[in-house]
Amino acid sequence: MYKLSLSSNTYGQPLFHVEVITLILYYAGEMGSYFLVEPAYESALEDIRRFYPRLSFSHNIITGPEYNQCNDLLPVSNDVLARFYYSNLSKWRAADLTVFLTNEAGEC
Repeated sequence: MYKLSLSSNTYGQPLFHVEVITLILYYAGEMGSYFLVEPAYESALEDIRRFYPRLSFSHNIITGPEYNQCNDLLPVSNDVLARFYYSNLSKWRAADLTVFLTNEAGEC
């Protein structure tokens, strides 16, 4: 499992801090995989930096080569998210808002 973190830069003290946790497929074999949606995430962070400089935004992407297809990720997704979340509790408690964002709708 890989954890990739993307953060927006802030000027001065941030007024509001958001942490986003995304569990996502690794390979580009299926729609919604990391390599297909990562450019959109980067573009969104650039817009946030430009338009909301006092918003602190961190995007934590959980993925790995063991998650090739939806059927690889779906049976373990709750456990993977829970392990990641509970191993970083102090980080989430410091945030004003923590958001879970997944691209898996429940069935493959």
